[in-house]
This record gives sequence, C-alpha cells and structure tokens, in this order.
Amino acid sequence: MACGSAESELVRKISALLGSQQLAQWIVAEANDRERGGSPEKVAFEIADRYIAGEPLQYIFGHWSFRTLELKCDSRALIPRPETELLVELVKSEIASNPAIKKVLEIGTGTGAIALALGTELSGLYIIATEVSSAALELARENLAAQENLLSEVEMVFSDLFSSLSRHETFDLIVSNPPYVSGSTPLDPIVANFEPHTALFGGEDGLSVIREIIRAAPEKLKGPGSHVMIEIGESHGPEVTGMATHNGFSHVRILPDLSGRDRFADLVY
Repeated sequence: MACGSAESELVRKISALLGSQQLAQWIVAEANDRERGGSPEKVAFEIADRYIAGEPLQYIFGHWSFRTLELKCDSRALIPRPETELLVELVKSEIASNPAIKKVLEIGTGTGAIALALGTELSGLYIIATEVSSAALELARENLAAQENLLSEVEMVFSDLFSSLSRHETFDLIVSNPPYVSGSTPLDPIVANFEPHTALFGGEDGLSVIREIIRAAPEKLKGPGSHVMIEIGESHGPEVTGMATHNGFSHVRILPDLSGRDRFADLVY
C-alpha cells in the first residue's frame, strides 16, 4: 500500500489525468486494495485508462456500494444507482408505517440490490426477488451468498415478471425498478456500450414492462391496502396514474427523486 506522501502524489497524478479528485481517490483506494504491500501506481493508471476508454468504473472495480452493502457488480446487470437507494427508503418508510407488511416481491432484481438492502435493514421480512436474465440472476445469487444471514429470508427466482410464481401466492408489497427507458431515448455511451439493454429499455414508450406489472399485480397482492412501488421515467407519471386507476388501484402517489424529477410511483390497491 502506498505511504501517505506517495499516495497523495498518485492521487494528484490520476486527478490531473481525469480532471476529478474524487475519481482519483476512488481509483487509488481500489489500486491499494488490489496491491496490498506492493506498488499500486501501475494498477491505478490501468484503471484510469480503462475509464478514459469509456468503461464504467463500477464494472472495472467489479464491486460497488449500495446503501450499507458492497455488491459484486459487472456487465451481467445494471449498475445500482442512487435513485434506487431512494426507492428502498420509500419502501422502508411504508413498512415502518404498516408493520403488517411481511412478504415482499421484487421484480427484476438485477444485482439483488433492492432485495438485499431491504433484508439487511429490516427484520422479519420474507422477500422473493425475480429476474428474467439468467446471467443477472447468477450475479444476484452471488451477492446473496455473500450475505449468509439472509439466506433464509431472501429467495432469488428465475421468472419473467410473475410467470414462475405459484398461482395462489400473494404479497403485501411489490417493488420494482423495471426497464423504463423509451426506445428513442439517446443514452450516454458509457451506459449504451456496457450495460444490458434488456434491463434499460421498456419498449417504444418505456412503459411496456411497467404496464404488465400494473395489469397483473392485483392478482398477486394480498388485498386492499397492499402496495406496488415502482421506479419510473420522469414523464411517466400521468400514464402510470391512468393505468393504475384502470386496473383497480384506489390511490396513486407520484414521488420525486433527489433532483425533483418524478421518479417513483406508489400504487395502493
């Protein structure tokens, strides 16, 4: 590991290369972890070169933090984002106000971030997390395996939305960060070139998966007062509200992210 003065100098060099001291500090910390007792400079510049070439830092590192967790992270699934951390907070707030919520379904678990965060931060839940990508499901199960205390509380299941679930199985709350980018939306190259498109794009209007969740969810909810909480595109609020009302939901809240953009829908059955 670099000593104090050598580490500061390495941070300065990487910062000058990238134009960001924060990125430089993350990269040097990662290089130190990989080269314990050795020289991290070569590793730090290799990471910086890959980042300059357009590869996401999270995939280069192979791990990333999500709330209190450090998750394995690679191109099999989307990179967990701060907005989704807020979705977890909204779910936690709902459960705190309604302790009867005990059984939760997550649709499209990706890295497993939402299910594992809820299982880690709340006690007494049983969570089923579904994923239609076998590669992403493998990654989610690897992250679950690293949380041995959750093995009896969180189950990762291969399923296209609700298709693999027992016909009569119902839930107190359903949560999802589904694909919601419209087909015509231009993406940052760092996203478009590396992250799985099936986890990003929700059809031409961005609502194809959300539409199916809202249509089918009532049969999988335990009854009146049950919730569906979904991350949505910032322009989707009115359409999601209309869909939810049409499918029998009694109340809809469209909630903002930290930037003030409409980002979440809380549907009450």
